[in-house]
Amino acid sequence: MNRRDFLKTTAALTAGASPEALADATQRSREHPQGKHWAPRTLNRRPNILIAIVDDVGYSDFGCYGSELRTSCIDQLAEEGTRFNNFHVTAVCAPTRACLMTGRNAHAVGVGNIAEWGRDLPGYKGWIRQDAATLAEMLKPLDYTTLAIGKWHLSSIDDQNATGPFDRWPNGRGFDRWYGFHGNAMDHFHPELFENTVEVHPEKGADYHLSTDLVDHGIQYLQDHLIAAPQNPFFMYIAFGACHFPLHAPPAYIDRHRGKYGKGWEALRRSRYAQQQALGLLPSHASLAPSNPNVGRWEALSPDERRIAERGQEVYAAMLEHTDDQLKRIIDFLREEDQLDDTIVLVLSDNGAAVSSQPLGTLDLRRSAYLDKETPAHLSAHLDAFGTEDSQCMYGPGWAQASNTPLRWYKGDTHGGGTRSPLVMRWPNGNVPADRIVGQYHHVIDVVPSLLEMINAMPPDRVNDAAALPLQGSSFAYTFDHPDAATNKTVQYFETSGDRAIWVDGWKAVVKHQFGESFENDVWELFHVDHDFCELNDLSKTHPDRLDALVKKWYDEAQRYDVLPMSDDLLGMYKAVVPAPRARHVFYPSMTRLDRLSAPDIFNFDSTLIADVSLTSDQTSGVLLASGDGSIGYEWFLQQGFVYFVYVYTRERVVTYRWPTRIGKGDHLIGLQLHKTSTHAASAKAIVDGAEVGQFELPSMWPIWAPNSGIRCGENRGAPISKAYDGDLIFEGTLNRVIVDIGLNG
Repeated sequence: MNRRDFLKTTAALTAGASPEALADATQRSREHPQGKHWAPRTLNRRPNILIAIVDDVGYSDFGCYGSELRTSCIDQLAEEGTRFNNFHVTAVCAPTRACLMTGRNAHAVGVGNIAEWGRDLPGYKGWIRQDAATLAEMLKPLDYTTLAIGKWHLSSIDDQNATGPFDRWPNGRGFDRWYGFHGNAMDHFHPELFENTVEVHPEKGADYHLSTDLVDHGIQYLQDHLIAAPQNPFFMYIAFGACHFPLHAPPAYIDRHRGKYGKGWEALRRSRYAQQQALGLLPSHASLAPSNPNVGRWEALSPDERRIAERGQEVYAAMLEHTDDQLKRIIDFLREEDQLDDTIVLVLSDNGAAVSSQPLGTLDLRRSAYLDKETPAHLSAHLDAFGTEDSQCMYGPGWAQASNTPLRWYKGDTHGGGTRSPLVMRWPNGNVPADRIVGQYHHVIDVVPSLLEMINAMPPDRVNDAAALPLQGSSFAYTFDHPDAATNKTVQYFETSGDRAIWVDGWKAVVKHQFGESFENDVWELFHVDHDFCELNDLSKTHPDRLDALVKKWYDEAQRYDVLPMSDDLLGMYKAVVPAPRARHVFYPSMTRLDRLSAPDIFNFDSTLIADVSLTSDQTSGVLLASGDGSIGYEWFLQQGFVYFVYVYTRERVVTYRWPTRIGKGDHLIGLQLHKTSTHAASAKAIVDGAEVGQFELPSMWPIWAPNSGIRCGENRGAPISKAYDGDLIFEGTLNRVIVDIGLNG
């Protein structure tokens, strides 16, 4: 007996009421304003749900949305299901995920921006308020097994350590199991991972990649579910870190793209636009948007500059194709287990493609953002490092606009380039049409209402011992039965760091806010997007009354959903979430790593580091303390009895100091004293058992919030920093503790 036959014979054990009762419940729920609605399906059992979300992937990047990329898995899902060409998200990642998880607007649930830009205001806390039930919390009472894989990014920075609190983590928001990471920009070769609430360290062989690891665990979780509760449906949410920077891909994937992008980003946009037209993804009136102002002409670049620029796109393409291959492994598993056709599958992106501040792209994005720009000569000299563990790379703005073909602007902008997302949906057992394009306007807050309607379920009235915040989205399930019906959507607002937009009945008012300018002085544009797909024909001068009405409507929606007050000071907000410095930190070996923003602030203050060790040999090796990665970080360790301190300001500007003599057997206090000599420099003293044994200088330092990785003690199972050894360098002797004292008055 195959698994489907087994499920049919155990239908009496499935969740919820009879199929007839379930259908009646849905029939009583929502109807389209024009009388068009989803025709309830008869379900022997509720279907599985699989939501796969990719990161910073543009509207045109899937093959089925016009690209040249080999996204065979997603393309097949599209061929067997439905594509949306008028589906919208928020302009940055965490707010989209909050909408997707709850069916409510991002500000309304407290995630108006990412946690790193959080504020102590109702709309900007950085985590989902407790009365906003997540989809997992809605499905748990219906006997769904709920599984989360990958990026969460819906908890505050200081929650992401060993003690939580965990009520904002996936397991606290309805998921039975989670394997993944918290933040935004994860190193795909050396990720910081948790399983449920416990830090884990994957085996990192030569071929390790985070996307592969995530899918390995996802398949394992599905296997466990099918073993333990095959009669029940599952909900799996898999959130890839790809293709957010850093762009990291296996070498074989990068190699197969070498030389493919020599014609440049303008030619790529034209090619994708033509393919989108051929696929029927664009209405006849959709003209290709002109180049964004920060995109230079490909022909104006020198041969060396073109080669640098090409490499960033080669790595991006490799990363996306690798991600598609990993998703295929899950789809193939479900197909082999006869589960796929009874699974509602959704694939989408969280926002438009992201833009680099450097025209050719960057090898180390944080360096270019916080320290200094990378010169073409530097990039050319390190071309082979792009996409490897020796990079935190990002492609240039020309490729980002190509990703967003045919639209204007990027991630972070409330124009179409930031908010129009691909959405592929497949469910043949539910009669979701094959090879169809849905053109009705919808938003990511509409996903939860749609899924609930499709599985014949209603949202709960209460969650977490409180009255549940009502859903704010509207189901798009009617589109599968009535492809020519008008959208049931009437209004949708947008806001990201002062960029704003509102869509009402086919018209869109939008403003691209300029940092530091008064919000009241922003100049709004007006587009009739039902007839202007790419937002090119500004009608603000010819329809001033309509624009005024839309702007007023935006402020009404902003008041209703806790958007106000706005802020555009992203760096200031980032610094604001850094916890107040502590006078003393005590670290223990093999502890759960401490997030980078909570780490000791040795940048701003005089500091004393003391390691309390007991050694049985004068050849001891092992890490004392490590923070950051190979692009920016520091590491204090023993190697064959010698103490080393390595400070990485950039990959080329590294200070390495070795204590002059070995540390012998016995109990010792190894010390390091840092005295700030200027804002960005310090002098250092090497100490052993209270005696000074050497001095050195740190001429260039960085703030604590710049490194990619948190702080570790007694090992470095995170990203390599000093490159002075292979492996984790777990401390061989007894490391009792490391104490870091900060001179708060320094």
